[in-house]
Amino acid sequence: MRFPALVCSFFLAAVSTGAGSARPQQSAAPPQEPRLPALLSPAELELYKHAETVIAWTPRQIHNSPFLHKLRPAGNQDELPTVLERAGQTGARLYHDFPKVACVEQVLSEAMREGTRSRHGMPLYPPKPQTFLYIVIPRTLGDPPGLEEYRTDLKGNPVNPSSLDARFMITADFVSTWLYLSAADQPDSTFRYFGIQAIRNRECHVVGFAQNPERVHSVGVFIYSGKPVVLLVQGLAWIDLQTFQIVRVVTWLLAPRTDVSLKSETSTVDFFPVQPSESEKVLWLPRDVTVEIVYRSIVFRNTHHYSYFKLFRAESNIKPGP
Repeated sequence: MRFPALVCSFFLAAVSTGAGSARPQQSAAPPQEPRLPALLSPAELELYKHAETVIAWTPRQIHNSPFLHKLRPAGNQDELPTVLERAGQTGARLYHDFPKVACVEQVLSEAMREGTRSRHGMPLYPPKPQTFLYIVIPRTLGDPPGLEEYRTDLKGNPVNPSSLDARFMITADFVSTWLYLSAADQPDSTFRYFGIQAIRNRECHVVGFAQNPERVHSVGVFIYSGKPVVLLVQGLAWIDLQTFQIVRVVTWLLAPRTDVSLKSETSTVDFFPVQPSESEKVLWLPRDVTVEIVYRSIVFRNTHHYSYFKLFRAESNIKPGP
């Protein structure tokens, strides 16, 4: 199973620490990724076991969180079991018979020195805009089925991460972010119900989660000089009060990986209802994603925007409009 991934040059992806699964055979085959170790190392397990998590946030931490502005706090955890059950059921229905989907992905990559103002710091290099064909293909095995995500150029030719600009981070695999709330993956994490908050004019349940290092089987990976490093995360999910669709997921590291100079990584994934052309099915897919990484005192930011969704066929060739 895959969750969002980092590549250090560069790649951030998510995979299962259990038995591996073959990628679908398509004419535009994705490049092979380094194989993960089967389990967390003793040092990684110890690091993550002592991490401070969102589950233990105090009222002051909740009040000061930039993500929880105007939260209506919950007085207890009574709602949590129902919210998790309904969100898992809604996700399972949505991803049942999930079609092969392609879209245009526009990525703006930036890099600046840590300590400069996040949005206005002096860039180390000129920002790098890129456009890809982003492809999502369901795997039929597993419950729920997993999703394979990869990118090509606009003509359908595979894009090898090693061929991309090494001055920036490569980030991918955001459609799978909803799986943190899937029934199959809920046992991987500890959850907390925070209350109700409005985002994008939707009233949403807010649920915090933190992966448990002793139970987790699906993890992120930071590819560092060709070597995969396991990443566990914590975060917040916003779940529509009426439909139980997952509207937004924000994740950050369960613990910094200072052993590989990875200080932090924060991802914000916004899901929107999308009806791909040639499809009668409405899907909830990422439209806007922001990833900010602090690595070796450099802040890397990738902003992803997805558009022009359509059903994917081997001959698909999607071009953005003017």
